[in-house]
Amino acid sequence: MLRPSPFLTPIVLAMLLVEVLLASSARSVETQAGAGSAKPKTLRVAALLPWVADAVEAAGADVRLVAGVRRELHQPLPEGLIDLGNPHSPSLEHLAESAPDLVVADRAIHARLAPAIEKLGARVLLLGTDSVAETLASLSALSNALGQPKALEARIADVRARIGELAGHSDGSVVALFGAPGSFFVMTERAWLGDLARHLGLELAIEQTGEERFPGLVAVSDEAMAMAHPDLVLLVAHGDPRRIQADLERRTATDGAWSGLADARLGIHVLDPGLFSANPGLEIVRAAEALVALASAGPKS
Repeated sequence: MLRPSPFLTPIVLAMLLVEVLLASSARSVETQAGAGSAKPKTLRVAALLPWVADAVEAAGADVRLVAGVRRELHQPLPEGLIDLGNPHSPSLEHLAESAPDLVVADRAIHARLAPAIEKLGARVLLLGTDSVAETLASLSALSNALGQPKALEARIADVRARIGELAGHSDGSVVALFGAPGSFFVMTERAWLGDLARHLGLELAIEQTGEERFPGLVAVSDEAMAMAHPDLVLLVAHGDPRRIQADLERRTATDGAWSGLADARLGIHVLDPGLFSANPGLEIVRAAEALVALASAGPKS
């Protein structure tokens, strides 16, 4: 009968130990692979910029919009979203209820709120929206934050190409007004609509500087208005468009400083608030096409 040599026992034990370690390592790799293939967590997004909703929708199933602000004052959000109210004064209480992972906000308006939002445990992405260039850069920054989804990247590439084709497409002068009940402001090149008009080749008939009520919105003096003789007048109404349009018509109907607006050869046009009340993000091309059409179509009948 053969007996194992006592000198072989340590070798056998060592081989068994190696096999155990290899098996344990294989199981660890399988576990990690399984974890890697698990469905990623859906990113919860709260938008303090209205156009972010369109980008999130284009991003796909791994991103979900949970809260947002209103595009129009009297137009509620779709069912299922937490309404944060006015973009300029969003409800932080409702924002906390939505438990977002990412809060997308306007750099010029919401930077002061960033510390309070970060205390909620959310990441804050501040974007610039005051010009065409900033809008394009912000779309790319948002896509990066959402993981660069292919569908969104394709939309952004299309926007870049089409807005580039429209550069310098129009000529003439324009006055862009932001109207609220009882008051009007001129939109300068520091507002997205003023910059878009210049991008399209339109000249701003009033380039007055001064204290801004909101970024890019300046209360214009009667003297500056009297000197303006624009080809085209644009009105973005904040509130009841018919009431604000009637207020503007009363001002232009007299022989006062505003009467020159009534002589605009391309007319006075009240813009669609759903597209023009705030920067439309991905839809900035549609806004540009609408302005090009107004600049070439003649007076409104």
